[in-house]
Formats: sequence, structure tokens, C-alpha cells
Amino acid sequence: MDLLWRAAALILDKKGDRLVLVDLRETSIPTDFFLIAEGENPLHVRAIAAHLMEKLPIAPRHTEGLSDGRWVLLDYGDFVVHLFPREVRSFYDLEGIWPDRVVEGWRPPADSV
Repeated sequence: MDLLWRAAALILDKKGDRLVLVDLRETSIPTDFFLIAEGENPLHVRAIAAHLMEKLPIAPRHTEGLSDGRWVLLDYGDFVVHLFPREVRSFYDLEGIWPDRVVEGWRPPADSV
């Protein structure tokens, strides 16, 4: 969980917005958590992703969407980060697929970075 907290804090550090944690541990999805956030535009989304990949102590197992910044996926095994520009996030509405799995009131600890 420490790496997940750190990822969330790094997203906030780069002014990412509307962080949502989806707990998928008791589903058929092959990861424990989705960490979903948004940036203002594709450039901002790419900057958040670059910040995560630079500052986290491990590299993602798989990445998608880094070149265009419309939907960036960073797979860290136990959790997957999904980064969207605002308008794209509302279209895909990932958290709406599992509304009963969204962790309400979740925020990373202040000392996570």
C-alpha cells in the first residue's frame, strides 16, 4: 500500500485532480486497485505520468497512452494508475463501472511523498 499512497501523493504534487481509489480485490480484475485521476489536458496528463515514472522506486510493468495523453495507463501490478484529461474521464467513467467498489473519503497520508 505504501507505493499506492506514494503514487497518489505524487499525482497531487503535480496538481492532478479528482483522485478516486477503486478497490478491486474481490473482483475478477487482475489487480487490487485502480487509482484514477485527471489532468487539465493531455500535456498535463503526460507530465503527471512522467513524474510518477521518475519518482516511484519501480518502473511500471506496462504502460499505454503515453504518446497522446488521452488515457494513460501505468500498471504497477498491485495497482493500475489511470490518468485522463477531464473531458475524456467523464466519457469513460471507470469509477461508474464499479460504484460499489469506490473507496469513499480516501486520501493519501500527508507524508507519502
